[in-house]
Amino acid sequence: MRVLWTFGSLAVLCLLATTASAVPIYEIDYADYDVTVTDSKGVVTELSDFGFWTGPNILVAKRGDAKVEIPFRRMKSLEVGKYIPVKGHSPATVVTKKGKSYKLEIERFEGRRYVGGQTEFGSMRLQLMQIKKLVLKRLSHTERE
Repeated sequence: MRVLWTFGSLAVLCLLATTASAVPIYEIDYADYDVTVTDSKGVVTELSDFGFWTGPNILVAKRGDAKVEIPFRRMKSLEVGKYIPVKGHSPATVVTKKGKSYKLEIERFEGRRYVGGQTEFGSMRLQLMQIKKLVLKRLSHTERE
């Protein structure tokens, strides 16, 4: 009986853990993008194969009191303001593919995650908080315009 109760408890915990994420993760969330990045010093670079170095390409941020998860597949652009140490976040604005704009806060841990990709002169990586503006153009390795 104890084994059955333990197994049942573990099954419930596993079910709760798998339903905790607000945004389902799809295979496309691991795909890389062709982008234009403007870093915090104003240097503009074209990259292919761009994405987070670890995990899916989903931005985690705060909107008011809520935590939001925005997949790159839904984003058109991202602008990141200067990190505010006293508040522990960087202000940001996301524009969705539907053209709606949302004000967000990127917390320090998320801002320190590395993103990167390939340029014509080699690979490049930087922390999310070092980006001033990111414009997502299309998935990498798709038919070019």
